[in-house]
Amino acid sequence: MWTIKIIIPATEKMLIGSRTKKYNIDVMGFPLSSFSKNEKFYTTVSVYLVGEDSAKKAFLQDLKKDKRSIKIEMMNDNFGLWLTEQYPENKIFYDPLLIYIKPIIISKNGEYIFEIASWDREHLSKIAKAIKKEGYEGKLISIKQQKINELMITSVAPKLTVKQKRALELAIENGYYDYPRGIDVIQLAKRMGLAYSTYQFHLRKAEKKIIPFVYRISHSK
Repeated sequence: MWTIKIIIPATEKMLIGSRTKKYNIDVMGFPLSSFSKNEKFYTTVSVYLVGEDSAKKAFLQDLKKDKRSIKIEMMNDNFGLWLTEQYPENKIFYDPLLIYIKPIIISKNGEYIFEIASWDREHLSKIAKAIKKEGYEGKLISIKQQKINELMITSVAPKLTVKQKRALELAIENGYYDYPRGIDVIQLAKRMGLAYSTYQFHLRKAEKKIIPFVYRISHSK
């Protein structure tokens, strides 16, 4: 199997990437289907939002105002299905001969990160050429032949309770995992309005679920 990894900086015209940086959230998405109608191109994707609850709400409110957002259905605060109108040049990313081995990541830094596979190198080479030809100003990180050991599917991601998710998000947002650490557990517990031991319990439970999962994904060869 051949794989490609590319990074494309978002522009103001991009529906989602222009907003993740504005609202300081990350979006992970898997393409589900695509179709053309009346000379327009549409895609349906499953998405998972990561960020402050208030930021996610503001992001979604803004997104729904854009006429390219055809249908946005959120199953909960984080997960949803979106039907959106795409620019015609984006069709190359929805070729049925492509396999998304990891979600598309649209980061709070305003970058699209794609990791895609195909049986034939030529299909990925077309993408490598297109990200320059179409004015994406994308960066090719790698294109190589390798064995795919795992696929990252959002439905198999560990399930966190509301408090576990919030404890983990709070730690990430406030630099707990930075070096040096930007905050300690006692301060995080105060921000969440919990006793130190209670907050630590929820954080450790979340870490125990998430860390092995992320490790397996990031070390797949």
